[in-house]
Amino acid sequence: MSPFQKASIAAVACISLSGCMSPVQHEMTTEFPASVLYAVGTPPATDGRARFRDIFCQLLAADPNYQGELGSCEDFLLRFNDERPPDGLSEPLPRIRSIRYRVMIVPGFLNECLAEIALPFEKSGESLDDPRFKIDELIVSGRSGSDSNADYIAAAIDNLQLDRDEKLLLIGHSKGAVDILHYLVNYPNPSNRIAAVVSVAGAINGSPIAARLSRIYAGLARYLVFGKCDAGDGGAMNSLQPAIRMSWLAANPLPESVHYFSLAACTSRDNINMLLKPGYDLLWIDSPRNDGLLLACDQIIPGGTLLGYANADHWSVALPLENKNLLISETIRAPKKFPRQVLLHAILLYVAETLESKQREF
Repeated sequence: MSPFQKASIAAVACISLSGCMSPVQHEMTTEFPASVLYAVGTPPATDGRARFRDIFCQLLAADPNYQGELGSCEDFLLRFNDERPPDGLSEPLPRIRSIRYRVMIVPGFLNECLAEIALPFEKSGESLDDPRFKIDELIVSGRSGSDSNADYIAAAIDNLQLDRDEKLLLIGHSKGAVDILHYLVNYPNPSNRIAAVVSVAGAINGSPIAARLSRIYAGLARYLVFGKCDAGDGGAMNSLQPAIRMSWLAANPLPESVHYFSLAACTSRDNINMLLKPGYDLLWIDSPRNDGLLLACDQIIPGGTLLGYANADHWSVALPLENKNLLISETIRAPKKFPRQVLLHAILLYVAETLESKQREF
């Protein structure tokens, strides 16, 4: 049995052992407004959904892989009933000037251990065919806490050589977004190099699943042996506890020099990866708006811009698992392959447009 198979079985066992699953009585709906959970005193999010949808839909329509019956914009980007409708004709795609962007993508919990399986937006950067964006992975410890991983990020950025016309963007998937926020707070001077941070299905407020699984994970962790993954400081699961996450956000205002963006994920149960369905059912007790590991309301950075809600589970929004000739490919039952490359390109164009508009204001 491969290490990934062992990990998958252990993950399902952990979730199943955490308590009896309540049957899902109703599916996720878009018929009420989006909601965000914040600690008192933290700033609210700005709604950028309309413009982000405009960019995403234009890119999707131009992608030959998603024309005809393969999927429309509404299939991949959820529209809750409070989203502002478009104001007539679409605006043109952002026209980025001579500024170039270096993009570093930070993966989440255990992803270092499974790097040979898939990394967030793997190969999307190579096939993006947009010379304005240079994309690399910044792999941190998959089993370490966020403060330890902040040190990894700091070391990597210290050694990064940027050209004069380059801006640095950090994208975090899952716990990777949390690790980035800890870096910004723990290293306020070096973090001045960061122009923007993007959370994609980020565990900003943690997950109720982590709270219920921490003891079980601690007992099983020594049996989870991965080929290229050391134990780190062992604090990864603790960093995902909701009480710890929200207390940290309340006590640590994020640097105002950085622009923040959040893309959340949630979907219906029939669109959830088979291995994540137990997690979906467990989170359904709180809300059917979840991605199998996180509640949608917990995925938004305080004071940032909300880009939208991907109609995808926690893995499908960023990890190209269906492209792998492995057992994991058989666990995917989504009716349509999620357009990760389009999503990444839309995020980058939106962020670049925002940064350049802010620069023109000064």
